[in-house]
Amino acid sequence: MTRGETTVPSESDGGELRASAPPSRIVISVVVFATVVAIVATALGGGPFAAVEPGTLLDDSEPDWPSPTVEAGDDGTVTIDYRTESGSLDHVVVDDVDPRLVDDRAGWVVVDRHYLPPALEAAADDPESGVVTVGDRAFVGNLSVSSRDAGNATVTVVVPAGIDADPERKSYFLAEFISPYDLGPHGTETTIVLAPDALPHRGATYEDGTAYVTVPQFWDGQVGSVWLHEYVHLRQGYDAESEMIWFTEASAEYLSYRIMAEQYEQVTDDDVRSRLDSLSEHPDATLSDPDTWNGESVDYTRGPRLLYAVDAAIRNGSDGQHTLFDVFRALNELDEPVTVAEFRRLVEDHSGENEAWIVDAITEPGAMDQYREYDEPFSDQ
Repeated sequence: MTRGETTVPSESDGGELRASAPPSRIVISVVVFATVVAIVATALGGGPFAAVEPGTLLDDSEPDWPSPTVEAGDDGTVTIDYRTESGSLDHVVVDDVDPRLVDDRAGWVVVDRHYLPPALEAAADDPESGVVTVGDRAFVGNLSVSSRDAGNATVTVVVPAGIDADPERKSYFLAEFISPYDLGPHGTETTIVLAPDALPHRGATYEDGTAYVTVPQFWDGQVGSVWLHEYVHLRQGYDAESEMIWFTEASAEYLSYRIMAEQYEQVTDDDVRSRLDSLSEHPDATLSDPDTWNGESVDYTRGPRLLYAVDAAIRNGSDGQHTLFDVFRALNELDEPVTVAEFRRLVEDHSGENEAWIVDAITEPGAMDQYREYDEPFSDQ
């Protein structure tokens, strides 16, 4: 089952930092040669190709099996040869493979997971095996993998051969940008695969802790990041009542903006505000009732606008000691599905103020600014 699908409009050191105070940014020193700026810009999506010094990588040794190889036929079939755990050779033939999902020269294919024989399905537990499953799909063959510790979680990035992206750079930036935030639950293992753009969404996340993105760039050049959006989805460990379903996409969108603004100096709160201002408020829609959305992505637009105001209220009320990231973590610690009343309570626990306006903002239509004027609690980041 897909947890979140990105189909939105446009696009530290010192140990484990908690999001109870605004984290320090990654600052690019102007004393260093200008090429350093080009390196960072490249890894995020612009500038000339350049390498980034990696952080601590986890074990990337490759197993001896199944070592799958891929050969595409002229009739739309793909043959996958592989070695079983006992050492014998075997193969499976998959019919009617979308030609956009196979690269015979680079040696990989994307197939429906149900085609995997038991040996390949078992090998998928190890991303280095050449078999990685993402929801109901399987990536098989020549895959590059990079795994890193990222705060209280582990992030693994997988890139099929021939796609112009470096998994070590992608895992590096994911780890650097998300490590300052304690999102809970602890010990989470996450996998993000860079997939061919023939897949139906810019990104999609599944309940088994896997996701794919079809956008090679880490940063969209403004404020967004599909990579961070899907990562936030991967850390959503709570259940929600129907009245809070909107929070799933709204938090992935807003928190990915906020992480970029706090961790990358080329993105500012003004950029976040500009992006939010460009999104429709859908004033006739009610967040708590998807039947009022009329097929529009209200959770991607009205939702993030509300969460900006909620985050501002938390930061103002707590004098910057707490943020929406703390509420996100608290949601993950709940034993019961999230309700509007519980969300309000958690916000008030962290802001120290009466936030009754939140209930109206979620359950009533109307202009978003009528509930709370945007203040400037983000200016001291």
